[in-house]
Amino acid sequence: MTLVIAHRGWSARQPEQSRAAYVAAIDLAARTGRRLGLECDTHFSADDQLICLHDLDLARTGGRPVDARDLTVAQLKGVDIGSWLIGPEATPAQRELITVPELFDLVAEARGRGIDVFAVVETKHPNPCGTDVERALAGLLRERGWVGADAPVRMISFDPEAVHVFAGLLPDVPRSQLQFPAPIVEGVEAPAISPWLGMVRRDPELVRRAHEAGLEVHVWTVNDPADIAFCLELGVDAITTDSPDLALQLVAD
Repeated sequence: MTLVIAHRGWSARQPEQSRAAYVAAIDLAARTGRRLGLECDTHFSADDQLICLHDLDLARTGGRPVDARDLTVAQLKGVDIGSWLIGPEATPAQRELITVPELFDLVAEARGRGIDVFAVVETKHPNPCGTDVERALAGLLRERGWVGADAPVRMISFDPEAVHVFAGLLPDVPRSQLQFPAPIVEGVEAPAISPWLGMVRRDPELVRRAHEAGLEVHVWTVNDPADIAFCLELGVDAITTDSPDLALQLVAD
């Protein structure tokens, strides 16, 4: 059955990558009894912690034109990343940026309650720290003992060098090679490719070619019901979506 990954948490309903977005996605997995991925992007803070944030700066989601790399986690916790979407009535959980370890805590706690969720961590490139991001991520996973094929984490990146470095550090942990704008099937150092939906629309045979090469296909970002149905008809292995509730329902149907 096609896997569903909640893009930046349940970002169709909650501020992206806020605590509320991930808690809502976990609650959805609990209600449906279905496996669900929790996707995040990661950068370093000023005190060298990995944080969940898509952009290098906070202009779009926090209303502050400052690089996240220049703020400590304590300072980042003071930035409101939710009111841009929710308005002044945003709750503390909707306003709160979280760290990657905090996301891992949510995953571990949910799995302890029998909820089948896992983190999907995109290491963003280019960034000022290069592949130190992958090394830091591997360090966090080693601390938790999440180092095997059963680790509740998948590493993803557009940067082939990042995927290569991570594969050398933790070769058994699941990973995917994100792809845009051109698909690559040969020489991928990951068991899965993750193309943009538009690439698959232009070249549906990509899915067959990848499967024949022994690769899974994880497509992003798939929100429209017709696009979800299209991906399911092609037999893709996973879809990343802002609306995991809709995707889970269509997959079940």
